[in-house]
Formats: sequence, structure tokens, C-alpha cells
Amino acid sequence: MAFTIYCFSMRVWYGYSKLTPKVVRKREMAVYFENAANNSRANEEWIERRIRVVYVRQQAEAEIMPAEIAIRMFTKYSYLIDEKPYYGDIEKVLEHNFIADRFNVSAEVRIEIREKLRTAYYEQFNIRKPIANQLKLSL
Repeated sequence: MAFTIYCFSMRVWYGYSKLTPKVVRKREMAVYFENAANNSRANEEWIERRIRVVYVRQQAEAEIMPAEIAIRMFTKYSYLIDEKPYYGDIEKVLEHNFIADRFNVSAEVRIEIREKLRTAYYEQFNIRKPIANQLKLSL
């Protein structure tokens, strides 16, 4: 049985979860893939309720193929920043996401996404940027 997708431009949202007192308590970077573009505005509203959107891009052809058989509206990939293996290091999270997009996104766009996510991280969670010459303790 062949599945087809009709000229819908499906998107990918990058952002950080909105922290709430009862439900979302951990800092998280989230990447949402749209699996169906039936109601574009409703999809945007749903995403904006859950994350602070930093960057939106169109899905590549290879990313759309798995969405043809999906039964959900969105696929979510998340990075819990304070948990293993990142231990609060945003640079590790951004590098992992940079590598994960290497087959579908050009290097220039990945660099732009990484810079915007880095800036938004420090703004949203009120964290002071580290000093450029500051040494890190490797465990």
C-alpha cells in the first residue's frame, strides 16, 4: 500500500519548554516534527503553548517519509538539559542536536539554529553566560 503526502510543507520547531509549577519542572530543549499539516494555525498554537519557539524550518524530503505512516500530529525529540549525559551543559546539548541534523540540514542552517538556541537558553532560564577563558572541570 503506497502512502502519499499532498504538497503540504511540514515544519520542524526548535525551542525550550515552558516551565510550569506542576507539570514541566525540568529544563528541556525540544524539537517537534509536524506529521500532518491539516490545520496549520492550530498546529502552531499547540506548539506555542508548550515551548518557546526559537527556530522553525521546513522538513527535508527524507524527514517527511516517516511522517507518511505516522498516527500522531507531532513527533517530539527532547533533551533534558540537567539529566544524563548533559549534566546542565548546554554546549553538549547543542552539539548533540547539531550532529543529529547533519543528514537533513546544511551546515550554515545548523550553525544558525545552534546560535539562536544558545542565545535563547541564556535569556529564557536567566543564566549568566560563561566567561570565554573560564576553565571547565571535566568529570
